[in-house]
Amino acid sequence: MKKLFALVAMAAVMLVACDKPDDEGSGNGGGKSKYNAPIKIDGDFSDWAKLDATKVQELKCPAGHPKPDMKLAKIYADKYYVYVYIEMDYSAYDGEVTMAHIDFCLDGDNNTATGGYTGQWLQGETPCIDVLIEGSIIDGGEVCDYDPFIGIWGGDVNADGWTWTEVEGLTNFIEGKGDKKVWEFRITRELYPDGKIAKEFNMGILCTVNGWDATGALPAGEVTEENPNGHAPLVKVNFNN
Repeated sequence: MKKLFALVAMAAVMLVACDKPDDEGSGNGGGKSKYNAPIKIDGDFSDWAKLDATKVQELKCPAGHPKPDMKLAKIYADKYYVYVYIEMDYSAYDGEVTMAHIDFCLDGDNNTATGGYTGQWLQGETPCIDVLIEGSIIDGGEVCDYDPFIGIWGGDVNADGWTWTEVEGLTNFIEGKGDKKVWEFRITRELYPDGKIAKEFNMGILCTVNGWDATGALPAGEVTEENPNGHAPLVKVNFNN
């Protein structure tokens, strides 16, 4: 099964190489309109301020949330890419952060009849996450390259648990750059490893700091007696033409 996923991923890479726009804003497909990349994944976050704010989704961690380490995320998605900006909060650790990971959990087909894994979000009786991206941003106390594990849900439909089938050879599906506290990422739609990604799909983002249990998650909700964990539904990622 892993060999099959690897072959599919390699085919997708070859397809995108012929059609994917480059970072300088020009399309590689002859006769196609130019694509002006709104964000460059270079660790310089100033281009986020230039985006049309009405087209950027912003997720904040509410005050008093039990998992506060991811304080802000911004999402901007178009026909080629999904861009994500993340700010971390390590105030609970007095600067002693030796490891940190950021995970993206995608319901890429926008379909509750596929996927699984409840995670840190309200998904009712039909958890439907299809793809997991899990990578380190800090290792050994230092910022590291984002070189994530990428897996497709391998358990029963709508089941919980941690059952993923790794997709190998998919090196360009997601790129990330940042420092210890702020990161930006770019997910390539055409390289989605589990079928075709919908124009509008659902996503959750979580982090783990100094361990493997989630210490932050977005979207997040207000803490109440009925919702003591401050869970919220997955965010539906908007599509910008």
